[in-house]
Amino acid sequence: MVYIPIHVSSLFIALVFAIAFIIVISVHVCGLRLQLDFEERRRNMLVSILIIFVWLAFTNIIAMSGLLTDFTQMPPKLLLITLPPLVFILILFLSKPFHELFESIGHFWIIYAQSFRILMEFILWLLYRYHVIPVQMTFEGRNFDILIGLSAPFVAYFCFIKKSWSEKVALLWNIVGLLVLANIVVVAVLSTPYPFRYFMNEPANTIVFNFPFVWLPSFVVPFALLLHLISMRRLVAKK
Repeated sequence: MVYIPIHVSSLFIALVFAIAFIIVISVHVCGLRLQLDFEERRRNMLVSILIIFVWLAFTNIIAMSGLLTDFTQMPPKLLLITLPPLVFILILFLSKPFHELFESIGHFWIIYAQSFRILMEFILWLLYRYHVIPVQMTFEGRNFDILIGLSAPFVAYFCFIKKSWSEKVALLWNIVGLLVLANIVVVAVLSTPYPFRYFMNEPANTIVFNFPFVWLPSFVVPFALLLHLISMRRLVAKK
């Protein structure tokens, strides 16, 4: 088991629950703006809370069982916690009721929410400083995700509040954000001690197989992906 400083773990757990809170509150606000009746709003909130709680609990149990640390068998056991959220996101993305529900949220907030990646990158940097993850997973190496987090408030403000920038800027920003997200996912996977490992510098990336950082590939990354997809769909739909 990888030793993770308690204050870094606590900071990450706080970030995960902040994201969960944002999701639940967004569902509630959407219900209010669409003037859904009380019972429907309550049902939507309870369903969202239940899905998040069950998923976080399930991935935690999987991580603590040690099942994910079997690096010899293919396909990688990591797929157990990464494929389900991708399938779930695909279902949401193709769901008309989902987009109708979140249509009431201002586009400003959808993009601004990506600023959470600043804190995420700071946490990764702390883990590197404590020799828990390799340098390529941080902004000192091959991870450029912090640039998306830093630029998110500016893109949100100038495209959707001040409206001095074209919405094409927001679309391009989302595309770049997806590429940056894909980049760090690939770097992280190629830093794990699987047979296809590419980055051989130590330490290997084993943190995502342990609590609480199992929630990084299973919850935090999918959240960033979903925000990009929602934003891009709305921008394309306008055209």
